Amino acid sequence: MTTFPPRLRRRSRRPSPVHVAQLLALTLALCGLGTGACSRAKLTPTHGRAYHEAFAIQDANPTRKGNKSLNGLDSQEASIIAGSYRKALAPKADNAGSGNQLLMINPNRGGGPEALSPSVPPGN
Repeated sequence: MTTFPPRLRRRSRRPSPVHVAQLLALTLALCGLGTGACSRAKLTPTHGRAYHEAFAIQDANPTRKGNKSLNGLDSQEASIIAGSYRKALAPKADNAGSGNQLLMINPNRGGGPEALSPSVPPGN
């Protein structure tokens, strides 16, 4: 059996009852603090009023009888929006440059391909 020097040996230390009690008290205190700080009794009656007012202004039909708001688009409105979106993204036509375009490249570019420098100097 191999023996290790004293500084490398692992000691099986059990936490003292005082440490266990302190850790338990700290855990309970943090849980109690978190529970008390997050209760709804801490919220004021005006909590969220600005968001509610901002969303109420955006309502398309505020005088409707039912409680449900209308969500989504009908097919006709959606096709109009999609068409205007496509028109906005389409390239603008030039009067002088209308028609087919042809790109010409000179095949005689002054010799062959350029030689690349070596990544490792010669002789190494």
